Parts: sequence; C-alpha cells; structure tokens
Amino acid sequence: MRKSNRRPNTPNRGTGHSGHRETRSPGTRVIGKPGNRVTGLPVIHHPAYEFDIGPHVFPTQKYRLIRDRLIQDGTITESNIIPPEPATDEQVALVHTAEYLQKIKADELSVPEQMVLEVPFSPGLRDGMWLCTGGSILTARLALDTGISAHLGGGFHHAFPDHGEGFCLINDIAIAIRALLTEGTIERAAVVDCDVHHGNGTAATFSDDPTVFTFSMHQERNYPAWKPPSDLDVGLNDGIGDEEYISILEVHVAEIATQHRPELVFYLAGADPYCHDQLGGLNLTTDGLQRRDRLVLEMFRSMDIPVAITLAGGYAIQPDDTVQIHCNTVLEAVKRRLLERKHRDPNN
Repeated sequence: MRKSNRRPNTPNRGTGHSGHRETRSPGTRVIGKPGNRVTGLPVIHHPAYEFDIGPHVFPTQKYRLIRDRLIQDGTITESNIIPPEPATDEQVALVHTAEYLQKIKADELSVPEQMVLEVPFSPGLRDGMWLCTGGSILTARLALDTGISAHLGGGFHHAFPDHGEGFCLINDIAIAIRALLTEGTIERAAVVDCDVHHGNGTAATFSDDPTVFTFSMHQERNYPAWKPPSDLDVGLNDGIGDEEYISILEVHVAEIATQHRPELVFYLAGADPYCHDQLGGLNLTTDGLQRRDRLVLEMFRSMDIPVAITLAGGYAIQPDDTVQIHCNTVLEAVKRRLLERKHRDPNN
C-alpha cells in the first residue's frame, strides 16, 4: 500500500532524546522459550534495562519500579513476565549504518556525538540498548501471536540510522519493524507515537518506506528542533488538556486503522504528555493518559490489528507519577485482553 497523507512539518525551536513462538488455542499460549507458559498479557522485561548513567533526568530505574508495582498491585504475576535476548548485530544493522555501529562497538563516539546523545556512553548503555531492542522484537512477535503485548522498556524514537539523539542510542522500534518486514512475517506496519516529543528518528528511517506508516502526535514547540516529516504529524499547542487531546487523537487513530490497515501497530505510550512532566509542556492528567491508552487499544483491537506497546518517555517531577502512568498503560492492556478472552469464550 502506498503512503498517504504526508504532511510537512515546519521546524520549530526546541530544547536539546528473536524469540520462538508457538501458536496454540486462543486464551492459553506457549510464549517465548519452550516451557514458558503465559496465560494473559505477555509483558517483556529484563533487570539489565536499569543501567547506571549517573545523575540524570532519564530514570532507568523506572523499568524495575513499574515491574514491581504491577506485581504488587496484582495487575500481572511473575508468570506474565518474559525476559528477552539481545538483538543481534545483523538485526540492528537493518536500520543503522555500519560506520555508526562500529563506533558504538569500539567505544569511539566523538564528543559532539555524545553531546547530541545526551546520556553518557558506556558498555552498559550499549548492552542495555541491544537487550532492550531484543525486547521490542520479542514484543512485536508476541503481539502478532496474542493480539496485545507490553514492553516495560523501548520507544527510543530519536535515534537516526547514522547517529543517536535525545537519550536514544539505537532505534528499537525501527529495528523491530524492519526485522519482521525483512523476514516476511508482516508486510505493513504502523507506528503510533504519543510521546510528547516528535519521533524524528523513526520518521527519518521510514521516510521512503511505503510499508510503514509513521504517526507522531507531540508538542510542537518542544524537542527536537528539526522534525523530519512523519507520514502524519500532529503538532499540538502548549498546554493542551485531556478533552482536546483525546478528540484529536481519536480522529487520526481511526484514519490510520481504516486507511493504512497495518498488520502490526507499535504504540509508543509516552508518559511525558503529563501535566507535571519536566520535559513536556502539555497538560494531560493521569486519567487523560489512561483514556488515551484505552482509545488506542480499542480502536486497533476492534479491527483485530495487533498492538505492541512500548513505554517511551516519562520524566515527571515526582518519579512515582511516571511509574503510575506507565502501570496504567499496562492495566489497560490487561483489561483489553481479558475482554477479548471473554468475547471468545463467554463461559470462561
């Protein structure tokens, strides 16, 4: 299918971010490695997602805290959690240039390259990003197998093929999509990016690829300053609140579902449109963000389109708020999956 609705985006000033699967009967799946049975929402997580970057606004500890709270609250159990394997270098090379990957492997990023990256480079960062990318690949596979899956990580949408930006060393979303396209698992995909920041790296990666529809709904006057056009960009005014945000999103999500008809949607459920986010300037509440998640899941799942969820950004003044927003996203996915199981088997 050819791309449509490409809308140019005017640059604005901003501040300077495989797994085995075996299909079984609906409701109970053998997911991941043989013997790892999950009945419910597949949740991908690994302890190594938390790596030391020193004092920083990017809270890598949030991944552990989200996992712990989801279990503590009874949203999921340990049996839902599936640890990924790292992406292979061959998979990463489907998106990133050989020269850039060599610099990463040899720890040879220049000072300007590290400044644009905005996190201190280390072997721990590199290994964590390869592992997290493997997590997004696994999340995509499990979404295709079960309808919905959630990655407690991922969404590093600012990484370009030849460099990293804005806390993003490599682009896990682009790599996961390109891996599934290359192997023939899917023929069309869409990225629904609801982070407060424009998905510039993803947009640039797929700019000439008619098989991937990229959508970014973000705060216009925010990072990044240069916003290469997605297939559909919605740049929001500062301070927009719940009702206006939801009404705008509903129109465009419906358009993507009906016109592009993706075989897989990667949903970047950023927590940073929150009203108290340090790096955002929108005015959504925790309730509004949860309604956003519900809308996206209902729209695509009602058309039987698999959804792979990644967390993307979140930098609330109170870190606990970020954790709760992300937990609410997973809760909505659990509720949607339970509803679908009930519809398949009303007596269950």
